[in-house]
Amino acid sequence: MNTEEENTNALLFNYEMIKISISIELNAWISTHKADNLVAFIKYICQQHDIEIEIHNDMIQMLNDINKINIELKAINIELKATQATLNVVQTHLQKEMKKKNMIIHHLEAISSWLSTLILKDRFSKSIKLSDSSLFEDSKQNVNNWLFQMRNKLKMNKNHFSIEEMKIAYVKSRVSETMIKHIVLRMRNMITNSFLEAKEILLIINKMYNDFNQRHTTQRQFLKLYQNKIFFHEFWMKFQKLSAKLEYNNETLLDDLQHKINSDLQQVMINERTMNLNEFVNICMQVDVRLTKLNAWSALKTSTT
Repeated sequence: MNTEEENTNALLFNYEMIKISISIELNAWISTHKADNLVAFIKYICQQHDIEIEIHNDMIQMLNDINKINIELKAINIELKATQATLNVVQTHLQKEMKKKNMIIHHLEAISSWLSTLILKDRFSKSIKLSDSSLFEDSKQNVNNWLFQMRNKLKMNKNHFSIEEMKIAYVKSRVSETMIKHIVLRMRNMITNSFLEAKEILLIINKMYNDFNQRHTTQRQFLKLYQNKIFFHEFWMKFQKLSAKLEYNNETLLDDLQHKINSDLQQVMINERTMNLNEFVNICMQVDVRLTKLNAWSALKTSTT
């Protein structure tokens, strides 16, 4: 006999207990109501019996419901075990896939490292050799063009020159012996082998020949500069721009300025006592403004007469 049957039998009527219960109630009824109206007592007993039967049936139904719930819980438990087994299989599969992906990543990293090595080797491999620049042997050459060729050669073919001395030797090889002597003579306290970098030679050549040509051009422009009919402040801006490149002292600039202003200003300024350059310029500014106003007034007066 299983547990469910035992529970069911435990709920069956125990007639001996019923007999005792009815006997006790009967004695209590007689002591209260005497022997009268026993029919009413029987009806009362029957009603109590029906109630107990109903309670008994309800308990049987509750027990059945509990049994059903137990069966459902067992089914759920079986389903959960099946789900757990499925999850275990999926987890095992995912672990295997992750292991494969990690192997692929490791392989790709190895390939990336190999490619980086190839790129570095290619980067540091010797570039295509550019043709040599023309020989610098005359100051009349286009210095800017020659310097551009040299700098471009040293930059694009830098992996052909493993040390700085090789760059220096190459630059010297593209300069004639006569020009090299001139360069060394222009360098104070220096000897032929005292260059530390190739760019030093290029800088000296640029300063000696390119700057010289520019200075010569600036001098010619400065000699041709006169105020004539333009306003003094416009003339003074041009004067400053050119004189700054020539690096003249203030006394020389004052002397040049006195000769380059127009005749109207010269007539006024000739009576001014000796002064410095700044004072001379300030007075010229003021005088030029007054002369401009007078000329404008004279022109207006002439047009109205």
